[in-house]
Amino acid sequence: MIPRPIPDEIFPITTFILDLPTSLVPQSFPSSSENGPVSGRLVIVGDVHGMRKSLEALLDKIGFDKLKGDHLILTGDLVNKGPDSPGVVDLAIKLGASAVRGNHDNAVLNAAAEIKATNDSLLQSGRLTGSRALPETPEADVPKDTVEDREISYKDASATTGAGRKHSAATYTTALALSTRQLDWLAALPLILRVKLPPNLTSSFGDTLIVVHAGLVPGISLEAQDPHAIMHMRSLVRTPDGESDFEPAETFGEEGWAMEWDRWQDKLASKTTVIFGHDAKRRLQLGRYTIGLDSACLYGNRLSALVITGCDGETKHEIVQVECADEPVAPTG
Repeated sequence: MIPRPIPDEIFPITTFILDLPTSLVPQSFPSSSENGPVSGRLVIVGDVHGMRKSLEALLDKIGFDKLKGDHLILTGDLVNKGPDSPGVVDLAIKLGASAVRGNHDNAVLNAAAEIKATNDSLLQSGRLTGSRALPETPEADVPKDTVEDREISYKDASATTGAGRKHSAATYTTALALSTRQLDWLAALPLILRVKLPPNLTSSFGDTLIVVHAGLVPGISLEAQDPHAIMHMRSLVRTPDGESDFEPAETFGEEGWAMEWDRWQDKLASKTTVIFGHDAKRRLQLGRYTIGLDSACLYGNRLSALVITGCDGETKHEIVQVECADEPVAPTG
């Protein structure tokens, strides 16, 4: 249950916290072969941003195999800015991946809803005919001319109504490129994915893994976390009326929120490790109880994955990276 009203800019949330099924959590396998176990792994990947070729290259390097029990988890911002957002969503659906909603995913969902509402309004008033804002068929692939026609219709609609744009041109373009099926899949993603680790396995992660896009505020229960902050925060600021309470901030600050999370976990008997993305400026972050996986693939750097395996009574992990395999995007600001 979401503990507070959702701000208008948050696209309606269907699932706030989702527990990963136990069947997908790595168990312990004996290392009987010289290469160790090759099945039942969790592969958690940082921000993809429509860089489909890079994601495929990373999964190929890992030897990802769904049929052997591997499970893919994406830390949000699957779409937007990169060259093939529909391809990334299609691949995630094909592989049965789990994911959490990122701020760019959220923006694209809002843009798609805005386009549909605008064009529906114009259709009803008779000022726009013969064009739909979004495809009604479940097919993932949208012909190029159809996308262009829909984009032109939205430009005309905006000019007619004089409505100001709330999002970037790239966000509207991505919204137009995604099918209804793909948008519905994105809209159903939780904000928090919880992975309860097997109690019989030794793990440096502690008892629980939490996957979110941007971050969490220490000292606040998962149920009470702010949805906007989960997708946007980068740092923490102390509240003026307390010495130990924090508020999330989107600015970078002197240090990331993850540093304070590590300090907080050191005081607790039961540890929780957070896996996140979003913070491309800091690149790969390896804390005691935090791992940041956004290594700025979008801008021509690496795409990163955390690979988790159960082996000989332990939960083991490693970081695997590949160089960007797509055309990079120039950073903005």
